[in-house]
Amino acid sequence: MHFRPMPLFSVLMLALLALLLTLGVWQAQRMIWKQQLLAQWEEARANPARDLDEALCSGEVFEGRAVGFLPEERSGNVRVYGRSLDDNRPGWRIFVPVDAPACVDGDVMLAEAAFQPLVETAAPIRMIERWRIETPLEAGPFTPPSEPAERSFYAFDAAGMARALGIGEGALNAIWWLAEDTGEPPRYIADTPPERHFGYALTWFGMALALLVAYLLLHAARGRLSFTARKE
Repeated sequence: MHFRPMPLFSVLMLALLALLLTLGVWQAQRMIWKQQLLAQWEEARANPARDLDEALCSGEVFEGRAVGFLPEERSGNVRVYGRSLDDNRPGWRIFVPVDAPACVDGDVMLAEAAFQPLVETAAPIRMIERWRIETPLEAGPFTPPSEPAERSFYAFDAAGMARALGIGEGALNAIWWLAEDTGEPPRYIADTPPERHFGYALTWFGMALALLVAYLLLHAARGRLSFTARKE
């Protein structure tokens, strides 16, 4: 075999090849990680926590763990803009304060209690009967400002929600809240499932292979690569 690589082109090609392979390995690792998370969630679904104390204080706490029943709710409520999980209608997710277990920060947690469509005559308030642990909804760059006086929010706002509920800001747990449990995997798994990561990994590895083939074909076309013995 005869091979005379083009120096600068080869350096650039190797750098790009290393990048593509790194991205492929990264997506393969994320696929394995998501598979482990999904297996953890499925095991928890088969053995749901009996109550909030068990869900948060026994074993590993993770988003998506189901909660059998909640402590008695306190007075007051706040509403967070969102969409219904059954028909994707816009409306308000109604949250009520409940007593938090002693193992977490704060004395109070928010638990989703109902969904109120924006057009109140469209459907009655849908009551929530099953819950799971989730991280509170974070504000984005285009999230509208909170309206504590109206008890209306567009993302989690510890200070504003505490003020609307008449409790101290430090009393409201900001790590977890309790959202409606649909029986489906939580968003951090469902939005990008293991199968999608597998597809991404194949794409990066395929691009790396295509790059290598193109590199070799270019050298062959320019007489810099041949698999026959050179004639003296």
